[in-house]
Amino acid sequence: MNGAIGGMEAGTDASAAAAPPPPQAARRRIWLTGLLRRHPNATIVALCALVAAALDALQLGRPGYLLGGTPDISVYLGAAIRLVHGALPYRDFVLVQPPGSTLLLSPAALLSELVGTRWALAMVRLGTILVAAANVVLVGRLVSHRGRLQTLVACGVMAILPAELYALDAGLLEPLVDLFCLLGAAIVFEGGALSPSWRRWLIGGAAVGFGVAVKLPAAVPALVLGAACLPDARRRLAPFVGGVVAGFVLPSVAFIAAAPGSFFRDVVGSQLGRLPDASRASAATRLAGMTLGGGGNVAVAITLALFAVAVLGLAVRGRRRDASEWFAIASALLVVGVQFVPSQYYPQYAALLAPFLAMSLATAVDRLAALLRRPVLVLAAVTAFLAVVLAGQVVAIAASSVSDPAAAVDAVVPPGACTLSNGPRVLVPSDRFVSTGPGCTEMVDPFGTMLTFAGDPGTGVAAYRAAISHANYLVLTSSVAGWLSGPYTPLQTVVSGDFHLVRSGDLWIYVRDGYPAA
Repeated sequence: MNGAIGGMEAGTDASAAAAPPPPQAARRRIWLTGLLRRHPNATIVALCALVAAALDALQLGRPGYLLGGTPDISVYLGAAIRLVHGALPYRDFVLVQPPGSTLLLSPAALLSELVGTRWALAMVRLGTILVAAANVVLVGRLVSHRGRLQTLVACGVMAILPAELYALDAGLLEPLVDLFCLLGAAIVFEGGALSPSWRRWLIGGAAVGFGVAVKLPAAVPALVLGAACLPDARRRLAPFVGGVVAGFVLPSVAFIAAAPGSFFRDVVGSQLGRLPDASRASAATRLAGMTLGGGGNVAVAITLALFAVAVLGLAVRGRRRDASEWFAIASALLVVGVQFVPSQYYPQYAALLAPFLAMSLATAVDRLAALLRRPVLVLAAVTAFLAVVLAGQVVAIAASSVSDPAAAVDAVVPPGACTLSNGPRVLVPSDRFVSTGPGCTEMVDPFGTMLTFAGDPGTGVAAYRAAISHANYLVLTSSVAGWLSGPYTPLQTVVSGDFHLVRSGDLWIYVRDGYPAA
């Protein structure tokens, strides 16, 4: 019988074929020995993953972060809640992202039936601790074969990079995109080389494709991996492309079939609408966001220093770079380019760059260390730098907090009432997102709705008018005048004619005439 077990081809010798397999304990020792041999820097990876998890847990321990409101995570959980109640995104309400996150959060949405949306949101937030650690482990899986220094730089940077921490703490999608792209890369690379197995490329492509189904920018590393497959179309490119297509289409096909035009309008059109703008975020702001964040001359100087290290290190002649290093470098360059495309720039955008920047920087530092021929000194310098940045992150986290709207909303809005807000971050943490009465609005993301209909304000105004006409309570983060402006200004008279203001300040709460305040 022909085959291969443990990297050794089976022969045809009868006595060899009849040899009994090793006992279970021996097989376990062999497996553990092989695991340790394949991951010589597992301790460094584990420590960095622990740091990443601890930083996220520390942030969740700050006031308001576990149960309070942040915008995007409430939108994604809210979309999943609408889905489990029978409303389809794109057909029944606007959702400006592909459906991957909605499907991932559906178990939490089902859980909300038992514990309420407030505690379901808390469970989702706790899940970000696992995402933070998993991303570091996957980065380590891709670089650990290159030695201690490269492993420490890549995993350390991934664990403490401010953009990644911000995206995790705010419940944004970029860390999930990182997770599936890194998972796909970890499957198709073996010891830094491209795997010859078509099955690996199929499964790895499916993982990256699902990343695209979470957020479209995952297409950038997918393109890089696709380019790496070109020399071997049959064993690599075809299965990889098939996996990517399946990873995106299978989670999306039902939603596309239900509302193909709306799907394209919400997911693609709304993102294209972000590109043109009269004002653009500065290059300094974008570059600082990609490294240590913040602003001012110090942030810019540190940013330029880090980019100088990366450029100089990658330019140094030395050992031949392996395929996984080229993947990281090419992905980093393309993602950096993407960072300059939209006019507006949000801190979480740079989180997509985090793993590729970390691995590219690790390659650069390793090559500079080889040039300096002082590996111990470089290792000490890197450790000190990471420790300083880590200490700064801990100090920043210790001073942070977000507001919890639950008490203010509970004081006015009865449970189960039909409520509309300019931000789900107010309703989901307050257990007022789901109405027990029939006919309530299905709108999930008011800002996304405005963004989607920026080129067709008449349709946007009609959608808003319908939502307001069904709502009995409006919970806003600003006055109606601040919320309904531009083409939506005529709707101010609808609110003033049918609602009365009962609270203002940090939250503005309007109650429809004739309805009670709790």
